[in-house]
Amino acid sequence: MLPGLAWGGSVPYFPEGPITKVFTGLGGKISVRESIRPLPPAGGWPRVEITRTIRYVKFPPRTIVATFSYDPRSSSVVQNTSSSAFGKRTWTFTPPLLQYRLPFRKGKVWETQDGQNRIHSRVWGKVRVTFPSGTFIAWVVKKRITYDLIRRKSPQILYDYYVPDLGLIAEGGWADDGRWHWSRKLVSYTVTDPSTGHR
Repeated sequence: MLPGLAWGGSVPYFPEGPITKVFTGLGGKISVRESIRPLPPAGGWPRVEITRTIRYVKFPPRTIVATFSYDPRSSSVVQNTSSSAFGKRTWTFTPPLLQYRLPFRKGKVWETQDGQNRIHSRVWGKVRVTFPSGTFIAWVVKKRITYDLIRRKSPQILYDYYVPDLGLIAEGGWADDGRWHWSRKLVSYTVTDPSTGHR
């Protein structure tokens, strides 16, 4: 269990909150504040709402609200809904959109189809990483994302980093200049005690 996290979720790597995570990325050009709060369970299994406020250079901040749940039938974390960053529309994913499968094991694979976009994921292994928020032993999931941009396939490789209790702590990939590039990494997190409401 990580320092400051006095509670334990019923599903490892799926934080049930209440918790706030702050990320930075793209050389400090982007910041993401992510607030996780628990929702009433679905069928006895955990469900959460995640509110992300995204700030990119001098553009107005954008907020996206999404819900996620754990599906015990497939041992999967799935996304159920998402609001739009540019309007009041909310999408419901039917079937729910697969995010990752548990437990993590090296070589494990899964695929996700989001409209015309396809994501192929493979568990790469474990690594030790150090951020301003702490030092972690994280599972790394390699994702190959193929975007359908105006009928032209545009692949991208990203690496997601997961730890118990906090879930996703970083996302990185190789930039066009051949250098490692953090899309986002965790710089701080705050946990609220569900029984007292205090941090």
